[in-house]
Amino acid sequence: MGRIRWAFGLAALLIVMWFGREWVSVQNFLDQYSESKNIIRDHYVLSLLIFFLSYLGSVSLSLPVASTLTLMGAALFGWITFPIVIAAATSGALVIFWLASTVANKFFFERATDTLKKVRAVFHQSPIRWLLMMRLVPFFPFWLVNIIPALLKMRQRDYVFATILGIIPGTAVYVSVGRGLDTMLSQGLSLHWSITENPEIWVPLVLLGIFSAASALISNRQKREFHEC
Repeated sequence: MGRIRWAFGLAALLIVMWFGREWVSVQNFLDQYSESKNIIRDHYVLSLLIFFLSYLGSVSLSLPVASTLTLMGAALFGWITFPIVIAAATSGALVIFWLASTVANKFFFERATDTLKKVRAVFHQSPIRWLLMMRLVPFFPFWLVNIIPALLKMRQRDYVFATILGIIPGTAVYVSVGRGLDTMLSQGLSLHWSITENPEIWVPLVLLGIFSAASALISNRQKREFHEC
């Protein structure tokens, strides 16, 4: 009965998040930016709580909206978004870890068998170092990175530690870009406005480009090594 309730609850949350995915779009955010700012000013704590739960839900369901949510949150809330994203992303990843360790163990194991055979030896050399690298460089899909440590019996505290440490750099960069986006929107997107005049905007974009390029380079190299195994 407990598993049935869990399945129905998960299905309901998935349906809500799926039909609400259009709300998590850049264009919708731009259209509702000023109104959202006013709502947040009037209901600040509640808005932060809703953002946290939305982020946690998207990570738990492995929905590809985390980057967009981080940018939106940073533009609307400021740097308080940084610890909130770290906490929500870690909590969401931990939900998947728990599921893969318990009620959904068999389900996930059947879908990750081939990958487990290839990464098992490297993983057991240093689970923390492996997970830290996977957090820094998106080599495997996010959901797969979350379940492999659970299926290979990684300690929960090590999992949480590596997750937090691994998502800090990328989160910091995206929040910086989000703060630049807020500055740009606050200036009204003037036709005569130039990003080269405001380091708060162009510096995070440069950092994001460098971070993305480095991640892609390392990921491609690891993919070649992985397929050669």
